[in-house]
Amino acid sequence: IVLALCGLSQTLSKYAAEFVGTFVLVLTVFCCIMTGSGTWNALAIACVLMAMIYATGSVSGANLNPAVSLTLGLSGVLTWDVVIKYWVSQLLGGFVAAGCAAALFPAADLPVLAPAAGFTGVHAVIAELLYTFMLCFVVLNCAVSKRNNDPKDGNEFFALAIGFVIVAGGYAVGGISGAAFNPAVAAALDVHHWGISGWSAGYGMAEFAGAALASLLYSVVRP
Repeated sequence: IVLALCGLSQTLSKYAAEFVGTFVLVLTVFCCIMTGSGTWNALAIACVLMAMIYATGSVSGANLNPAVSLTLGLSGVLTWDVVIKYWVSQLLGGFVAAGCAAALFPAADLPVLAPAAGFTGVHAVIAELLYTFMLCFVVLNCAVSKRNNDPKDGNEFFALAIGFVIVAGGYAVGGISGAAFNPAVAAALDVHHWGISGWSAGYGMAEFAGAALASLLYSVVRP
């Protein structure tokens, strides 16, 4: 029985890591939007992502993003049953974070997922696609590539590189789409309104398209 429980614990640990890591990331997004500084929000979110990648990377791989899990599935790094279980864990983490945000802040003041004023849905979708592609491409090249990760001497810079994508993307297109780059973030920003809007669906499809494009290009540059 003890051995069986230990085996179950090891199996569940990676899904718990994805849940906790995504929860912390999404809650930080909410808190930054509500009380943070527009000058530093992207950096704060990137820092918490880097911290959670280092904290959970050795447990689950620290996807913390359904788009990242998709690109790893398409690249043969994760099996599809694990990808789906990661998606469930990540979305649950995001939804619980949204619930915590709803408890912390007045419901009427919580952010709404939508393109920024002066931009259309097309602009927002393009921004999400391009920077999610960039994020997933960096994950594949820095965290997955065997050239950068010798089995006996894996690199330690991968989380920094991934975090800097969030910094770059947050400042570059945060004023266009809000810079989600993560379907769990997009869904969480909608779910506190008691429903998933067309924007989170559109953002999610764009982000998944970016993840697929990253996997395709990765197979070209690192055959």
